[in-house]
Amino acid sequence: MAEQLLKVNKVDAGYRRGAHAIRDINLGLHAGDALGVVGMNGAGKSTLMATIAGRLVPENGTVELEGRDLGRMSPDRRARQGLVLLPEGHQVIGALTVEQNLLVASGARTFRGARRRLAAVADLVYGLFPILADRADQLAGLMSGGEQQMLSIGRALVTGPRLLLLDEPSLGLAPAVVDRIYDALTDLRREQLSLVVVEQNDTRLRNLCNKIVVLNSGVVTLSAATEDTDKDAIRRAYFGASHLPGDAVLASHEAEGDSHVQG
Repeated sequence: MAEQLLKVNKVDAGYRRGAHAIRDINLGLHAGDALGVVGMNGAGKSTLMATIAGRLVPENGTVELEGRDLGRMSPDRRARQGLVLLPEGHQVIGALTVEQNLLVASGARTFRGARRRLAAVADLVYGLFPILADRADQLAGLMSGGEQQMLSIGRALVTGPRLLLLDEPSLGLAPAVVDRIYDALTDLRREQLSLVVVEQNDTRLRNLCNKIVVLNSGVVTLSAATEDTDKDAIRRAYFGASHLPGDAVLASHEAEGDSHVQG
């Protein structure tokens, strides 16, 4: 079997020594795969993403990229290796135009270099999100939340990622916008871009990802190929051993996510 692109091996991590928000985490991802990570608020999802991206150093265990232990490698160096995190929220510079945001994201040292890097991915970025081409000269801060999220993904793509980590890309967005975001992620999978996508529920992840992991109180309670699991198994792993009225509770979680939506 081919070597895994990403391997998380027995990782404990948190924001204070000895206080582990995630414990004994084992994950693996091959090139071209998409891994969905599901869990309620406080389950450790963002901590996991921060640890993979290098924003947190694990107290125990390792994070490897193509067999190389990333150790204390900084987030910037990891990004240059192709491991790019799109954190929760809209990561744009409001005082710059859409095009300027994309140019700055390239990381090039010169304007000519930034233009060259943007040109190399322009068809992909603008093909996924045509509105970014239409709004190229508009200040990013004047865009809607959904448009800013599209720009955030576009900025990440300009860096040339091999593995893109997305922390709750649907958070606070209207359902129609979320559909557009997930259509774009599906297209990126067809381009063989590897993805790790975190959400509070599995509804969209099941259509996008070939593997699902559930986090509960900082530990993995389910890890399986998407085709080998179902909503009942995910519900039990999501809430713990007790069998709760999952459809109603999951629906309430989804309603919370849609209660303050942005276009």
